[in-house]
Amino acid sequence: MIEFLSNSLTPVILIYVVSAMLALGLSQTVNQIFDSLRNVRITLSAVVASYIILPLIAVSIATLFGLDPALRFGLVLMSMAAGAEIGPLLTANSNGNVRLAGGLLVISIAITIVYLPVMLGVFLPGVHFPLGHLLIKLCVTVVAPLILGFFIRSRFEKIANTAEKYIYAISRIFVIVLTVIVVLLYYRRIIDLFGTYAVLAGFLYVVGGFGIGYLLGLPERGTSLAMGYMHSARNASVAIMVANDVFHDQVDVMLMIALLVIFMLIILVPLSVILKVKPGAE
Repeated sequence: MIEFLSNSLTPVILIYVVSAMLALGLSQTVNQIFDSLRNVRITLSAVVASYIILPLIAVSIATLFGLDPALRFGLVLMSMAAGAEIGPLLTANSNGNVRLAGGLLVISIAITIVYLPVMLGVFLPGVHFPLGHLLIKLCVTVVAPLILGFFIRSRFEKIANTAEKYIYAISRIFVIVLTVIVVLLYYRRIIDLFGTYAVLAGFLYVVGGFGIGYLLGLPERGTSLAMGYMHSARNASVAIMVANDVFHDQVDVMLMIALLVIFMLIILVPLSVILKVKPGAE
């Protein structure tokens, strides 16, 4: 049983990542993405926060609490990933700037494909991996499905609208399957994590990410909410893909990513209701 679950992990991750990226591409047009990023200040602030400030915060938190190397790798890796697919959904739930959240999601994924392989060794000194191999893998599993989705959307909009629902459902099913596999394989270690500083580190990172994004989005509240969610909710699909490739022999890297996803859900979902913008408030 354990061997079957272990062997299933990689193909499940691949199906989850590819389906999530394809669904994202099917949901937007290129023009919609660029229209949402016309505010230069917000766009540049988002890039600086995502790829300089957040990784530095993750490194600082990991150092402050003396996290074990694998847990530190997981926290920093997640901070370097793009914004999460759930970001626009949380923004919509708060009546925030959904178009901005969607634009930031796509542009951050595009940047991450090059940024993460190149900068991973900078924020995690001592970690060695084949740069070219990782870059090619991210292009094949993340960029290619995304571009395919854009192409289908631009040429066959009706097909894209129909297919998006089914592809999105597949990605949700496989993220649940992935979660179940990880829990069954490593439930003892997951329980052990709740006796370490990993929990506090994960909590502070998610809260800190939201706070930074929110402040950078001021003065418009809808923009602040979009920035907050997109900086606190990081892309687990990309992080898991890299973790499985680079840190496949270090279980705690994957578990730290899982812990951060848990905090993203239990903190940000209720927050999206509490901070909901009332119609006409802005």
